[in-house]
Amino acid sequence: MKSRLSLIFSIVISLVLPSASQTRRAHVIETGQFHGYEIHARSGERWLGLLVMGRRSVLRYSTIKVHKVFDDITDDSPDQKTGKRVSVNSPRQPLLLTSHTNALTPGPVITAFKLKEGEYSYGLDQFPLNLRLGHRLYVLKVVAPDQNPQPCPSINFPRNARLVLSSGRSQQVLYKLDVCGNDPNWYLVWAGDLDRDGKLDLYVNVTQHYDLSERKLFLSSPARRGKLVREVGSFETGGC
Repeated sequence: MKSRLSLIFSIVISLVLPSASQTRRAHVIETGQFHGYEIHARSGERWLGLLVMGRRSVLRYSTIKVHKVFDDITDDSPDQKTGKRVSVNSPRQPLLLTSHTNALTPGPVITAFKLKEGEYSYGLDQFPLNLRLGHRLYVLKVVAPDQNPQPCPSINFPRNARLVLSSGRSQQVLYKLDVCGNDPNWYLVWAGDLDRDGKLDLYVNVTQHYDLSERKLFLSSPARRGKLVREVGSFETGGC
């Protein structure tokens, strides 16, 4: 009888909670102005946005507005307007917006870290981060792939650097640098419990090139066995 109840309980849980293989990959964007090809959202769509208001953070649905604007990098005249400006119908703009994922739901969330305005140049290669969520401690840092790393010229990264998240005996490589890249800059944008499973989630900026930004969203609930998190979406933008 006990084993039968356990089987029924397991089936119910599998139906309620999506497994790692069932978790849909998220579409991730931010508010602001971007090249047109970087934004696939449309005005009137409802996306789930992360609002961080001091110590209070919440996931809340917002209606997106997308306006065509002049792109001073790609447009030849003010009438061309291939750029896109993204905003929401709220006085406070979200830190990020997601859609097409079943791993997140509206409601309050815990924030463990939020990047301060103007600190983009102080990357993880210079300052490893200790992050605490509940009673659990995490470390996010850049490490060398071997014991005698060769430094990259003019930057603080070792060659073929790895961005690693660790907690207790668990350790996971989140991103890898191709040799030295081209003046990369890796920094944490936000960390907390976005999916409300009591474990750390991350929104981190990584890139191989100074003129590119690749912000990746990592969640803990869809992580595979033995892993801390799993990448569920990214937002890639460029400069020139």
